[in-house]
Amino acid sequence: MGGWTTERYGGFNSKMYVHVYELLLRLKANFLWPAMWSAAFYADDPMNSPLADEMGIIIGTSHHEPMARNHQEYARNRKVYGAWNYQTNKDGIDRFFREGIERMRGKEEVVTIAMRGDGDAPMGPDTDTKLLENIVKEQRRIIAEVTGKSASKTPQLWALYSEVLEYYDQGMQIPDDVMILLCDDNWGDVRRLPEPGVKRHPGGYGMYYHVDLHGAPRAYQWLNMTQIQHMWEQLYLTYAYGVDKMWILNVGDLKPNEFPTDFFLKMAWNPDAFNAGNLMDYTREFCRQQFGNEYADEAARILNLYCKYCARVTAEMLDHKTYNLQSGEFKAVADEFLALEAHAVRQFALLPENRRDAYKELILFPVQAMANLYEMYCATAMNRQLAAENDVRANAWADRVEYCFRRDAELCADYNNNIAGGKWKQMMDQTHIGYTSWDEPKGGNIMPKVTRVDASRNGNMVMGGYEYEESSGVVVMEAERFATSVQEPGTQWTVIPDLGRTLSGLSLMPYTKPVSGASLTYQMRLKSDLSGVRIRLILDSTLPFIKGGHSYAIRLDDGEEQIVNYNSDLTWANCYSKMYPAGAARVIESKVTFPGVTLEAGVHTLTIRPLSPAIVLHKIIVDCGGDMSGRLNLTESPRTRTLK
Repeated sequence: MGGWTTERYGGFNSKMYVHVYELLLRLKANFLWPAMWSAAFYADDPMNSPLADEMGIIIGTSHHEPMARNHQEYARNRKVYGAWNYQTNKDGIDRFFREGIERMRGKEEVVTIAMRGDGDAPMGPDTDTKLLENIVKEQRRIIAEVTGKSASKTPQLWALYSEVLEYYDQGMQIPDDVMILLCDDNWGDVRRLPEPGVKRHPGGYGMYYHVDLHGAPRAYQWLNMTQIQHMWEQLYLTYAYGVDKMWILNVGDLKPNEFPTDFFLKMAWNPDAFNAGNLMDYTREFCRQQFGNEYADEAARILNLYCKYCARVTAEMLDHKTYNLQSGEFKAVADEFLALEAHAVRQFALLPENRRDAYKELILFPVQAMANLYEMYCATAMNRQLAAENDVRANAWADRVEYCFRRDAELCADYNNNIAGGKWKQMMDQTHIGYTSWDEPKGGNIMPKVTRVDASRNGNMVMGGYEYEESSGVVVMEAERFATSVQEPGTQWTVIPDLGRTLSGLSLMPYTKPVSGASLTYQMRLKSDLSGVRIRLILDSTLPFIKGGHSYAIRLDDGEEQIVNYNSDLTWANCYSKMYPAGAARVIESKVTFPGVTLEAGVHTLTIRPLSPAIVLHKIIVDCGGDMSGRLNLTESPRTRTLK
């Protein structure tokens, strides 16, 4: 977006922001955190803020930009204000804060308070709750002095982003009138919610949610990677727990994320309008508005599947090792995208001319771009496998990798230069291939490394193909296909269609009701006696928003019940080793073993009881000695087939 607005409007100025404000009003939104990485909303154009106030858009600053100041205002003037350290440079930072409040005086804005480290980083190791409480006290003194009225008369929020949640858990006190802005894990998984039955914070609660991330464990900024089924489930949870004062969405460059942004704001306007059964109705209506009644059903089907496929792994995390090549999994998922591309191209050809630009932006380009990316990485995996065997066919796959890499650039150039006569030039310049850390390669996309085999040395090679067969001793069950279910009056086992990697998600709703007495029972038929039972539950990536985390009970037949906690360690202390990977994977795999159990041939039952609210189950895999490699990440179980 930076390149686009610089070329089109000369920067992040009021000429551009007037269109953003109009967009917000059309979407029934009224609040904005402006772009922050290279831009300074207040300083780049003095008209940005007054124009927002005139149009009824409330301005705030991001979670690490306190007191109505942009970080770039400090970064560009470090020598003027001194070190970003409140313990050693209180006077310089207080002056920086005071200037922000003086500038916003008289406008309707929300002030972010407290403090993080320099440039969206944690504070130093010597930071404690007492220091942060003192910073807030001083900030509120400045607000009161500048505005001439009690600080409580100026709307404020404290964002529990990243490590800041730890200060909250340690008991940091915050004034009653300040809103507590809870946050997700940057991947759409809510980290903490108010405890039911506990006295609510008088200032209320908000939620900061992401469909774009410039951060660890790996940025995802190129295309929409969000499945609205997952967004709905987490926002339903958010609203059910009373977080209703502010919802704010990190949309990144905005343009690739029109679909989830629209859904987020529609749900924010009326959370009760959506449920697990009408999400496709929303998708269909969204497509009807863009493409007309005649094309809405097919467009919605394609868009829904695109989001489902993308939610498996972000474009930036995808590589040649993501899926199992030997089992055929990699080819299967790549073929799904290629088939979806064929359907999108077919519909594009049928559209009237005046609908094609919108269709290419919202559906065709994203589908083509991701299909191409999957094909490139699958080809990379094939190249490396065959090259390791000194197989000359590796060269053809190397050619394919190079072709797909070139096609990626061509697709992005077409988006930039040809859609709507070049209206969105530079919007698709975001680097997305070749990541080796959380941040993008600075030199642009990097083609995957390929290896070529000297064909002259392979004249007598036998050309054989791969052969795949089902492993014995494994039963795979979709969560929604239980034999029996039990629930107390006022609750219901609810299927969330298309959630996750396979068929759906299943959860006991509403989340505010007790889970006592609820259970699910599954039946399985074994062909022979089997022992050494291992069970793997695939669950949604729910974080421990309740203290102590989430637990379930599990029992085979009438045997002893086991209690399993599956997410209590997904905390900031384990953010890189456990919490972030779970969020990035979108699922949690919980393992249970029954080492002393032998199952005789015949029918057996598996019973699962939720012991915590908001447990969302996707799939159950029972392994009785079969080879589980290549099966645990199966991406689809068709409704007409049961895998055994």
